[in-house]
Amino acid sequence: MARAADSPPDLKIRYLDGKPFSLGSLKGRVVVLDFWASWCVPCRASVPFFDGLQQKYGARGLSVVGLTLEEDDDAVTDFLDAVPATFSIVRDPTGRAGEAFGVVAMPTTFLIDREGRTVARFEGSDKTVHAKLEAAATTLLDGGSLAVGTEVRVSKGLAATGTVKAWERGYLADPIMSLDGTAATQIFREHIHASKEAAAGDGGASGGGCGCN
Repeated sequence: MARAADSPPDLKIRYLDGKPFSLGSLKGRVVVLDFWASWCVPCRASVPFFDGLQQKYGARGLSVVGLTLEEDDDAVTDFLDAVPATFSIVRDPTGRAGEAFGVVAMPTTFLIDREGRTVARFEGSDKTVHAKLEAAATTLLDGGSLAVGTEVRVSKGLAATGTVKAWERGYLADPIMSLDGTAATQIFREHIHASKEAAAGDGGASGGGCGCN
């Protein structure tokens, strides 16, 4: 699993046209690596933000990469038709990238420094998360180090303890996986989510719930 100050795995993922892509090719630049899914509402809202980051800081050495782990070609195409992205979009339908980075919710965004080290994780997608992410990115671009507490993590209840991965959860339609809304809303959704998972017999946030009420 990629952790802060670790080098991310040199994953052989691909662009949408099938050409190979490697994170190693971006060494020397600050990389914003965003894991997204077509069913994730906040992921859709994040595209303009990431477009803005790429346009604003690209010349200073920032590269934004959107990585989807979905197998459904049509879902990916429909998402990008509805919300066009100007930054790089890549795919890993094997899901190995999600496992390597320990992704437990959508969206999850990682900051990778110029040396190729994963230095921060941002789970969720709202204005507060975006502000922290942009501040951290500019700190790296300026040659600084990130302070303790820079990251944004979700509740411990979303730890990957079952067999269904975060990027496979679209069919369950659990709002908690979107990580949006107020803190109170997120806590309430997590309670409902945990109850459904327990009732399904696998417990934990990544268990095998049916998504029914």
